[in-house]
Amino acid sequence: MSDNGDFTCLTCSTSHNQDQISKHLSSSRHKNVKVNNPEETIECEECRDSNIHQLAILRYGFNDMSLLCQKCLDKEKIEHNETPSATYTLSNGAFFSKLSQYLTFRDLSCCICSNDENLSVATVKPDEPPVVVCQKCISSFDSTIKFVSEDDSTFLSELFGIKEIPNKNLKKSKRGGRRGKSGKGGRKGSGKRGKKPDPEADERRAHYMASKQLASTIKAGTTVKAIGSTTLVGKKNESKDIPSKGKNSQRGAGGKKISNRESPSGRHTPIGKSPSNSGRQTPIGKSPSNSGRQTPLGKSPSNSGKSTPVSRSQTPVIGEGWGIDDNKSEKPGREKKPNEKPKEAKKVSPKSGKKQNNKKASGKSTPVRIPTPVIADGWTQEEENGIYDQQTDDTSQTPVTFDGWGVEEESDSGKKQGSKSKDNKKSSEPSKKSKDRSKSPEPVPSGNELILPPSIFKYHPATKPKLSYHTLQEYYREMSFNMFLEDQLTNVSNIIESEFIMIEWYEDQDKKNTQYKLSIQSDSPIVDNFRSDIFKKLKKNPFQIGQSIFLILNDEIPWYGGISYVDEVSSNPRSRKKDIIEMVVTLYNWNNQPLPKTIHSQHLKVMPASVPVSRVLNSMNTLSNPNFIKMVLGNEPIKQISFKNFLKYSRDTLNDSQKQAIQSVLNNAITVLQGPPGTGKTSTIFEIILQLVDSLNTYPILVVAPSNIAIDNIAEKLMVSHENHLLRVVATEKEREYNRNHHLSSICLHSKVYDGLSPRSQVILDEIKRGKSTVGKTGYKKFTQERFQVTKKMVQQAKVIFTTTVVAGSGQLKSIGKFPIVIMDEATQSSEPTTLIPLSVPGVDKFVFVGDQKQLNCFSLVPGLSVSLFERILLNGSCKTPHMLDTQYRMHPAISEFARNKFYGGLLKDGISEEDRKMEGIPENPVYFWNTNGKSREQSVQNWLREDRGFTYTNPGEIDYVIQVVKNLIIEKGIKREDIGIITPYSGQRDLISSILVRDDIINPQNEDLIVEVDIDDIKNDSKPVTIHIVSGILIASIDAFQGREKNFMVMSCVRSNEEGKIGFLRDERRLNVALTRAKYGMILIGDESCLRRGDKLWNSYMNHLKDKNSIHSSDTFTY
Repeated sequence: MSDNGDFTCLTCSTSHNQDQISKHLSSSRHKNVKVNNPEETIECEECRDSNIHQLAILRYGFNDMSLLCQKCLDKEKIEHNETPSATYTLSNGAFFSKLSQYLTFRDLSCCICSNDENLSVATVKPDEPPVVVCQKCISSFDSTIKFVSEDDSTFLSELFGIKEIPNKNLKKSKRGGRRGKSGKGGRKGSGKRGKKPDPEADERRAHYMASKQLASTIKAGTTVKAIGSTTLVGKKNESKDIPSKGKNSQRGAGGKKISNRESPSGRHTPIGKSPSNSGRQTPIGKSPSNSGRQTPLGKSPSNSGKSTPVSRSQTPVIGEGWGIDDNKSEKPGREKKPNEKPKEAKKVSPKSGKKQNNKKASGKSTPVRIPTPVIADGWTQEEENGIYDQQTDDTSQTPVTFDGWGVEEESDSGKKQGSKSKDNKKSSEPSKKSKDRSKSPEPVPSGNELILPPSIFKYHPATKPKLSYHTLQEYYREMSFNMFLEDQLTNVSNIIESEFIMIEWYEDQDKKNTQYKLSIQSDSPIVDNFRSDIFKKLKKNPFQIGQSIFLILNDEIPWYGGISYVDEVSSNPRSRKKDIIEMVVTLYNWNNQPLPKTIHSQHLKVMPASVPVSRVLNSMNTLSNPNFIKMVLGNEPIKQISFKNFLKYSRDTLNDSQKQAIQSVLNNAITVLQGPPGTGKTSTIFEIILQLVDSLNTYPILVVAPSNIAIDNIAEKLMVSHENHLLRVVATEKEREYNRNHHLSSICLHSKVYDGLSPRSQVILDEIKRGKSTVGKTGYKKFTQERFQVTKKMVQQAKVIFTTTVVAGSGQLKSIGKFPIVIMDEATQSSEPTTLIPLSVPGVDKFVFVGDQKQLNCFSLVPGLSVSLFERILLNGSCKTPHMLDTQYRMHPAISEFARNKFYGGLLKDGISEEDRKMEGIPENPVYFWNTNGKSREQSVQNWLREDRGFTYTNPGEIDYVIQVVKNLIIEKGIKREDIGIITPYSGQRDLISSILVRDDIINPQNEDLIVEVDIDDIKNDSKPVTIHIVSGILIASIDAFQGREKNFMVMSCVRSNEEGKIGFLRDERRLNVALTRAKYGMILIGDESCLRRGDKLWNSYMNHLKDKNSIHSSDTFTY
């Protein structure tokens, strides 16, 4: 439905709703009208006559409908000798009221395989729309469901709920049934419209059946609502509240049984309301009885006030799915047999269902080892060193902790608890306590007080990045927790408080600590935070299967899981409106704590993970290559085979180090390639791809990097010879930047997909991008199906796919069954977790790391994520000698000299001479340091970027120097603006330089707007220094953001100038390395020599080097 109306008159272009359109057409006598959603002109399905005054919707009995003009109707009467049962026209006022039924009937197809022949309809659930399936798929449903065939005389009655009684004497339609499906658009109306056989129909049907079975298995089970958890308004809970065994808790007046999910009155209890008859609101932790007194967990909420033994759902769970089991005790709601005596609560061992042996003779308890649970993929708790040694009579014992997991709480005596009792005398006392506990269970704290159960504890990550791990589970826990911390810091708006969501725990033994259930109202403003604009308009569910979810206790203890089932359901069985989103979350197998079932829900929160983090967690769940698993653990050296293959290289200019790197890629499963600045990394990757695709017929090849610029450089080189086999996949938010004017547009997936869509789908896509889409749910579903098929075709045809590390985990590439080889450029700039995404793509046999540990690595607010996997495998000795490209072809030798000797120990050579970098008007020594002599002091400025810890630095005086240099290069030296780059350590200085240059008439003569680009796809972090500013072609950026780029001339503003000689993170030698290696022809630095010398030994060494070369200048004017 459009914003202005359901229909548009094509004569006067006015929009009207259903009530207005009939009046408008009757009074104006305008002839043509279209439906706005989906956009379609109303016309005769035979001759396409669109004169609305001549059209009629016809119903033949209750199994056929059509839309014909008067001429075609007369013809039909003669040919078939059949009169319609009902005729709906504009003149009798019924045409537009029946139009929606006709369109629905005309477009019917199987809900499973989309077949439109031999259809049947049935109402599977009273509160849901009828289900339409073909004859092949009807077996997917229960045999007790009664389906009505399209040839049946009651088909339309079942489909639309028409209550009229069909005339049994009416002859069966002679026209083959479902006329509307066959005659639209001028096609012959006799018989049904043919449809091309769909070769993937059986595959889709099998997938549907498997998904349905899996969903049924996942959803099945008994749940209990978390303590104090929100009850969604109007939702008829399928779960049980915490059961109680008081007199009035299960039976009402006259002994009538009352459901756990209903109030005694039979009405549903809204959020926060007492289930008693008082109707008063009950605060958290208060008894919902009339007394108003606070009721500890385990007490009956009834008026009896009697103590109730703790139910199984309230029992602290001790191991992975093991807990104190009281399944021998009376279950809530179970009727007692006549003369049955109430059973006394018994102590049961953690082994489910088995009685504990009494040790009366000795009086001592015997340690019982909890069974080792198997966790999903065959890893056991025992293998993870997570065994909980449990005293049978003391459930408060603290578990043994390993791998950074531990309990820091102190006992009442002030001593830390260990994994075993130190006092054997104490272990003899619990038998007495046990009896007391069975009579009166220990109260669980009220909602506003948090006491952690002994089996739940806070995780303490390593203070420094760990270099190796004992097990994969340990590695995943460390990475997951660090990602949780960063996601929590940078995606605060994603956190959902417990008051907005209902949490339910599973009671089934196989699910009690592996799954939990979430429900949230679909129209909640919280849900809109996760919806795109089109999803908001269509009110679509933004949560998807596979999406990762954090369950958070007290803002610091997370459980990691993924959505394994999601659906929208109705809160009211009498309504078809689906207003509740239900999700089942399955925990990943590296979680090693039981779910917090005894904790009040006010201490719990839910946070859907950001897209990058969700893809990382999913990649952890699918990483299977044993070579890669050994690599991430870091305990074994990476095997390297040296063998010289006979290769015919595409160019004669490759140096020996590049050829050795190519040979290594062909011989080994893992290759670590170090590429210092300007050493031809792109050219080497280019040659590797050519050898694999052209000579060895190995494809598809996945090429990834954390930034787009690195990917684009490689793709651009390959476009010359392999354009038809390349595919560039960009993030959705980047598609606007990679438009038709972009030089890689012809190989971009989104451009190819657009060209492959039907005209109607292209219109829908254009509207979505403009934020003005009028497409309905059905139209959007058909659009997404078409786009999926086109995307799948384009992806499967590609031989080389270029994308970023995070986008490599998107659904666009799921149709690729095997990637034989993955090449990762700028591997040091990719965080270790995101590196797992390309490592876990299906079928990957070879992985190539290309990076440089001497340059800047990834930035993170969390210390554990500040080291890349590339760096870690070098630091832990897994890879002792990476293949180093040893010849640089970028910089003038005078520019590269200091970096070659200082940072690379003289192993890096120049591949070009001074003559190769000679330019008219540029001095023989193109390195120029302009000393401000302390005349331009730094200023501290507040900043929202966390990279600068809340403040940044600027130096307005240095900007005057920068302007002089830039004007000199442009005017006197004739340097193009596109060949100039400006770098600075601080974002505040970058912003100030940009704001001044954009207003300068000489530097920006066309008064162009400032262009801002963000070039990285990684774990979402608003503090990452990756922003690029462009003023009239001149690039202005931080040193970090300029890594991977080069310009003919570079200007650097050092910013720091103070009497104390403090230079902040300019002391990082990797940052200095990047800063000094971006320029090809000329490098001009502006700074305070004295401050830089005193700030760091490395800078002092560089100043000495410049002084020896006579490169330090202190004049007031720039002379180059």
